[in-house]
Amino acid sequence: MIGIYQDDFVDYLQEKLGPVKTTSKNFIVPCPWCEYGKDKEHYHMYISLEAPIFHCFHATCEKSGTLRKMLSVLEGHDISDQFIDKEKLEEFKKQKTIFVDKDKSLKPLKLPVLNTRMFPVKEMYINKRFKFSNINLHNVKGLIFDVYEFISMNNITIDETLFRLQDYLHNNFVGFVTENNTTVVFRNIDPTHTMRYYKMKIQYSSFIDYYKLPGNNPKSKKIVLAEGIFDIFSEHTFDYLNIKNDVKLYASVLSSKYSALLKSIVYYEQIFKPDVIILSDRGIPMWQYKNLKKRYGYMINSLKIFYNKSGKDFGDARVSPLTVM
Repeated sequence: MIGIYQDDFVDYLQEKLGPVKTTSKNFIVPCPWCEYGKDKEHYHMYISLEAPIFHCFHATCEKSGTLRKMLSVLEGHDISDQFIDKEKLEEFKKQKTIFVDKDKSLKPLKLPVLNTRMFPVKEMYINKRFKFSNINLHNVKGLIFDVYEFISMNNITIDETLFRLQDYLHNNFVGFVTENNTTVVFRNIDPTHTMRYYKMKIQYSSFIDYYKLPGNNPKSKKIVLAEGIFDIFSEHTFDYLNIKNDVKLYASVLSSKYSALLKSIVYYEQIFKPDVIILSDRGIPMWQYKNLKKRYGYMINSLKIFYNKSGKDFGDARVSPLTVM
């Protein structure tokens, strides 16, 4: 028995798909949609050992769903019952957790000392975004002012793009290191400039990375998502919705495509069937969220959207709640 599966499930996967890597929480196999028959060092299809679901983390694929969907593709019909131990499945359903082993190849990044005297304009920008609420900037997670020092102390390779941009980033941007140290998200301190953001990729990971802040309830299954880092900063700091005591975490997807972030959080943050709250800009129509709930309903419990009534950044104006059942 391996997780919820009979031992012969590994033999089946090897016969149908190829090499099978077994971790403490997943099978990792070639994806039947994007990696079938390919000889690669790393494959991207994760099959949970604790729930009959799968997800391909390859950026060009991202197929996901229940095991019966994948087996129906391989066999033409569902044969999942012959591989799943129903008693084990019921045990894991009661626990309601799904785990992905941490990527041990990711290295921690060093952060330069936040010297506000050297960067008074950047300090003013951050304080303004925090509405001058006397927050200690040294406690802001992953905040970078000195780009030169960050590049130097982490021995980051300076390619042609970074060579052209590093002076501009150093003088005009503040940076935020993402949760798993794969990316630095830079934000232009001049809001009128056409280049508002820049993402510096530092390390490779199978999972989409994100910026995360903790809520006050680590046992909760309620998570808050938003497009921009300052959207979650605003709600996390001021608790406009009066929900912080019920929230496990806040995460910024760094774009309006929430599906990839949702999958990463379910698999990587060990949260199955979360209650999801999205702090949305007016520009995203409700039908997109309805499609999100319909497509990933097997993965999440509920979805509630808070729209700004006016303005772009969440917290700048009143909001209107809408629930996607």
